[in-house]
Amino acid sequence: MKNLAKHKDKVNARNLVVQAMYEFSFGHNSAEEIEESFRKNFTKTKVDYIFFRNVFQHATKNFQEYEKLLMEKSDLSLFGIESIERMEKNILIMAISESATEQTPNEILLDESVRLSKKFGSDNSYKFVNASLEQILNSE
Repeated sequence: MKNLAKHKDKVNARNLVVQAMYEFSFGHNSAEEIEESFRKNFTKTKVDYIFFRNVFQHATKNFQEYEKLLMEKSDLSLFGIESIERMEKNILIMAISESATEQTPNEILLDESVRLSKKFGSDNSYKFVNASLEQILNSE
């Protein structure tokens, strides 16, 4: 893992995007309500809020399209699973959205997605996230 200290604002923003995406995926609150809540609660922490907003808005606007993409491109049978867990799906959608909105190199997207899946996902989910994201990024 690379030294993330000088990129802490974006690292923190990615953590928050994944948490906001998790809340969004339950469908209880609108994307606007969630974004406003996160903005109010986390503006005092070191977060690149513009980055957070751009990635989160793109992810929520394209959520269903990206869910379909994940089902098409992820090799579920390779991992012996029938569906993608909610948290892993949100991490992948966040990475795809960041790829679409920012000029983040694929290696950083992969590293950060693995880090997030180790932090928020189930045991060994990072393997699925890494393989799936690599497949998706290489097909673009």
